[in-house]
Amino acid sequence: MNSDLLWYRAPAAGFLEALPLGNGRLGAMVYGQPVTETIALNEDTLWAGGPGDRNDHTAAEQLAPLRQALLRDADHARAERLARAMQGPDTQPYQPLGTLRLSHRLPAPARDYRRSLDLRTATSTVRFGSGGAEQTRTSFVSAPAGVLVHRISAAPGGRVDFTARLSTPHPALHDGELTLGRAPAQVTDAGPEYRGDAGTGFGIGLRVLAEGGSVRTDADGGVTVTGAVGATVLVAAATGYRGWDSEPTGPDPALRARITAVLDAAADRSFAELHAEHTADHARLYARAGLRLGPPDGDREQPPTDERLAALRAGADDPGLAALHFNYGRYLLIACSRPGSQPANLQGIWNLDRRPPWNCDWTTNINTQMNYWPAESTGLAECHSPLFDLIADLAQAGQRTARAYYRCAGWTAHHNVDLWRGGNPVGGGPQWANWPMAGAWLCAHLWQHYRYGGDREFLAERGYPAMRGAALFLLDFLVEQPDGSLVTCPSTSPEHRFVAPDGTLAAVTAQTAMDYWLTDELFDSCARAARILGVDRELAVRLDAARARLRRPRLGADGALLEWWEPLTDEDPGHRHLSHLYGLYPGERITADRTPELFAAARLALDSRLRHGGGGTGWSLAWVTALAARLGDGELAHRALLRLLDGSTAPNLFDLHPPEIFQIDGNLGATAAIAELLLRNDPQALRLLPALPRAWDHGAAHGLRAHGGLTVDLRWQRHRLEQAALRATHARTVTVTVPTGGRPTRVTDPDGDPVPAQHRVTADGACTSSFAARPGAEYLLQPG
Repeated sequence: MNSDLLWYRAPAAGFLEALPLGNGRLGAMVYGQPVTETIALNEDTLWAGGPGDRNDHTAAEQLAPLRQALLRDADHARAERLARAMQGPDTQPYQPLGTLRLSHRLPAPARDYRRSLDLRTATSTVRFGSGGAEQTRTSFVSAPAGVLVHRISAAPGGRVDFTARLSTPHPALHDGELTLGRAPAQVTDAGPEYRGDAGTGFGIGLRVLAEGGSVRTDADGGVTVTGAVGATVLVAAATGYRGWDSEPTGPDPALRARITAVLDAAADRSFAELHAEHTADHARLYARAGLRLGPPDGDREQPPTDERLAALRAGADDPGLAALHFNYGRYLLIACSRPGSQPANLQGIWNLDRRPPWNCDWTTNINTQMNYWPAESTGLAECHSPLFDLIADLAQAGQRTARAYYRCAGWTAHHNVDLWRGGNPVGGGPQWANWPMAGAWLCAHLWQHYRYGGDREFLAERGYPAMRGAALFLLDFLVEQPDGSLVTCPSTSPEHRFVAPDGTLAAVTAQTAMDYWLTDELFDSCARAARILGVDRELAVRLDAARARLRRPRLGADGALLEWWEPLTDEDPGHRHLSHLYGLYPGERITADRTPELFAAARLALDSRLRHGGGGTGWSLAWVTALAARLGDGELAHRALLRLLDGSTAPNLFDLHPPEIFQIDGNLGATAAIAELLLRNDPQALRLLPALPRAWDHGAAHGLRAHGGLTVDLRWQRHRLEQAALRATHARTVTVTVPTGGRPTRVTDPDGDPVPAQHRVTADGACTSSFAARPGAEYLLQPG
């Protein structure tokens, strides 16, 4: 069953039906229209605005009275007013680059139409007949060549006639093959503002290479091809962005030269050479991991993707659609996040609007982090690196924010970040704006990267310095209580509010459950990192001592984990954010073995959310799926995943935030959650198939990654593990728990020779085996 192909019988009618391509920096959405083809373009550094210090350096004057209002007076209304007084300007939005339009002259209306996206080759293909010949259009965005490549070819007896033209929503001029302009100086409620030489300069270059026929370039930059048997259209782009703290340049000669050089280099090579290089580069990442659900039946083609979605919504059983969604998430992360690019924003890299929803920025109270949940577990560690670059920038810019708002050492950021790395609390509701915990959550990704790969150099040079700065901020930010405990104050639970004792709605309090999980986790990982590196012994002791004094989350009268530090009535009992459950996932503080009471309390809290309609957006349902996986409840996870596919997925499989706003976090979060159903990194043992849904009775996964440099392949039939293959990157003892139905596990090498191992069969019918693994060796595990 082919789980690597999206295909359709009709062209895209809009953005949510178009097919995405990207090389991390340059993005394209291909509509596949036979007569007037549209390919929307983005470049990841084209943003409105520019560098500058957006911090309010008087904001810290509000901190002491705000803490007094909360900790002494219990005056939530005053705390809300003071929190708002600490807010500043909003982020600036990510911008569309432009559009490539190709107006085709066809001999007859298109027939036998088909368009597709092959995830294995990152190639979009459109085929149809017109007159007596078939026409094929092949598109990809090459990372090695740095260009969009769009080829039009006709079968023998046919011809290619079209006009290609670039346009942009920004003021611009055409200069030969180049279209040059500037992004807005800023975007406000009144719309984009363009001011003289302010704003980031950009350029788009168009080059058309025809095979036979004639080529004519118009004064407005359009290129007309007549009577060719084929043509290759190349598009390159660049901006004047020079870093988050430097003024960008305009469309100057250097920018023009960069674009021309890229086009020249690509034009010197054949389409076949460009495509072969591109597919090899993409496969280097994509082929590492993959998922198939359902019996193995070769590459039997499924119905069109939109028809499969419609059938699923009508009640059809289609496990392969979940596998396609998993593979598509990995494809999207490769396409929008490559070493040297910007990290994936709210829409990855694909955006049509000058004022997109939520500025298409990095929303760091869940969405940005969720984008990178699958990076390590599904074999895309390189794609994680743009997020590490963002963290490194924030670790510098956030020092000003920490001082300006809290008079603290170290660094911090709040819930919105743009290209210019402003980390200040933006204007609006304190429930989202006044949340200074982004640094702690982002640093969890640095620690996870180390845990998966064991790269000590990365930990020393990139991971630990940022973790240390974020921990220093929290050490200063914590407030001692009369009982000696330490709390974060002010504190919010992202985007949720409660009913205060006086009946008003409020968001600001002291130490929400999420703040505890984030602080506890960061202090623990930072102290461990310091000891691994042999540095900062005194700081590690301070972190351990502070961690022991953190006020722990409480349980309600019903036994459920509380979201705030006291029993309070939720504004929305089914709220989409599940922040108080961070300790269960993506954190690892709540487990059935080590914290059984909290594990049961987390289950009750999740059940309550869902009972009141929680998980109402795609990304929230992805989080529910992952939480259910950690709870070992494959059926709950499967129901959440079906809801995501049923109500929060566009025809092109883009994740939707209701009603129809594209957010890529649901795609990428769901990929991570599916991986969690198949492989779990428990501290005691690596668990295989810990929460396999009953509907997934047959399947196979390859390339899943586990902590400590392990890669795992799985194959199961009739809901029973048939075989697992483990590979280690360095010498270590592997402890793995396999569902065997009470049988012992056989551990062998690929030749079938037994490997010395210790086994223990548990009451739940699983077998835990331990054995010594050698670097580069493969080990096969099978139920005995």
